[in-house]
Amino acid sequence: MPQDFAEYMVYHNRKLFASQYRPRPFCYDIRRTSNHSPEGTLSVNQDLVGTAQPEPIATIVSHADYSHPMTFPINAAANVTFNGDRYLHAYLAHTFSGSSASQLTLSAQARQFSSMLVMVGTISSATSFEPKYACVVQNKDELNIPLELSTIPTPKEFKDAIESLSPEQQRFAKAFRAMQLASTLFGVLVIQIKPALEKVLNLPEDALTKEIRLTQDLMDLFITYQIPTDLLSFDEATVAATGGDAQARINGVKSHVAAMHEMIGAAKAKEVAEAEEKYKFENPEMALRSETLSMNLMEARGGGLERGGFPADASWGSEKVKKKMVNARTRGFGGGGGGGRGGPPPPAPGGVMFKGAPPPPAPAAAPLLSSVASARRAPAPKPTQLQQQPLQQELAKPTAATPETQQPAQQATHQQVGDEAAAAHGSGVRDYTAIPALIDARMEQFDEDSCLRPTIITPSNTWIKKTKKGLLADFTNEVMRGDEQKTEKDKAMDLLDALTKSGAIPVENASLHIMMAATHTFDKTVVETVVRDNVSPIEKVERSTLILAQTVHDLAPAALIEPSQLERATAASPRLFE
Repeated sequence: MPQDFAEYMVYHNRKLFASQYRPRPFCYDIRRTSNHSPEGTLSVNQDLVGTAQPEPIATIVSHADYSHPMTFPINAAANVTFNGDRYLHAYLAHTFSGSSASQLTLSAQARQFSSMLVMVGTISSATSFEPKYACVVQNKDELNIPLELSTIPTPKEFKDAIESLSPEQQRFAKAFRAMQLASTLFGVLVIQIKPALEKVLNLPEDALTKEIRLTQDLMDLFITYQIPTDLLSFDEATVAATGGDAQARINGVKSHVAAMHEMIGAAKAKEVAEAEEKYKFENPEMALRSETLSMNLMEARGGGLERGGFPADASWGSEKVKKKMVNARTRGFGGGGGGGRGGPPPPAPGGVMFKGAPPPPAPAAAPLLSSVASARRAPAPKPTQLQQQPLQQELAKPTAATPETQQPAQQATHQQVGDEAAAAHGSGVRDYTAIPALIDARMEQFDEDSCLRPTIITPSNTWIKKTKKGLLADFTNEVMRGDEQKTEKDKAMDLLDALTKSGAIPVENASLHIMMAATHTFDKTVVETVVRDNVSPIEKVERSTLILAQTVHDLAPAALIEPSQLERATAASPRLFE
């Protein structure tokens, strides 16, 4: 029954509001322009009983193409300025006795060969966003973050609760409630990666749209190895020699990427060789046995191979070979361990090997292979100054000094909650942090039943990320908790640090979604509310919806609804239309 009522309210709001102010599904394509294919989608879904697929929630939304620059920190020393679309959403939930609000999930999906960066946090001031979590979503990844809704007392309940307190206690309680109201602003920032890559690498717009392999290599270098962008960007000083057209710029970046991969490959090979030498030095017995097995296999395949000074016609069980092996062991490993200078090498499993005998199993080589494999899996450390010198001589050619974009000094201007125009717009900058207090004041003024509660939205501690390891692979679910979430945030911040040169370059292709929620609670079930209390829950929820809508759009309720609905709505909520 509560779900049937929720479905009816969606239908009712379509008839109530004018077309430009109707609640819209929270589902948005992430794209550069209307001429570009989407990079992915961002949505807030709710699980409905009896439906296989979750559906986007309907929110009252106000959209601004560009309002003012905002900033967010990527570390303690750098802030990033971002522009782009701004969306202010208001979501109204309603609960009856014995039921709870729908489970909400923030979902971010990327298309194949596409990528975006998703950040979740709060709005700390009129010009700043505070990210709490961040994740890179790419190549058909699907990130699902469950959202938890928690209500706080209504304005009337809070006022009654502190009425008997002392003035000092009341000031403390009001300050704490102000903090709770500020936390009702839930923010999601989506940043498109390809436009930022093109800007920081001195490439023309759309240059990376069809360069799929190059884009993937660049992201891997930035995220995995934290390579500075100056080593990969196109050199403006070579414009005269190369012509400076789009293809020449792309070829220049490709050559830098190839040189960087060559250096990283050489560093990895050196680490593997060092790991092998270290293992041989620390485990001479095992290393000698591995060498013996290798020579035995090579003789079984080729027969006449001379290696390490062994005669090609000598049998493996002869005294000549044994003496040669002991001498090699004494010279290479300092006399071995426990065997003395003249002691024979340890026998292989199964007894002494003879020429033509089948090779024994090689469990002793496992530690060596394991050490080498772990060295290959480990990321290469940052190269030393001596290792970087040849690459810098090749890549670090004289470049023209490019003017760094100055980060605008934004100063938050918190406006007092007074008249609606001043609270909403101020001096051309809409202070989103003033909206919760404004809604709280309107709840106290127009919510006669004291049933509309401010609601705090917080991400759950457990996320689910669906990924595909390859084009033909199946989706795998990865459960992300505290450590995994921190790892993903670190990767995203490393990428942002590279894309913005530690905040020197602003981000243009970004979209910020600010969402606030409220819950209309009924003490009885739907039937009891209608039959026993003789109350229409439709009119009560309609009034709460109009309270949120007039704050989001900064318009009087009469301007938001269809003219044909004005008379009926005025009769149901006369104080709201005074």
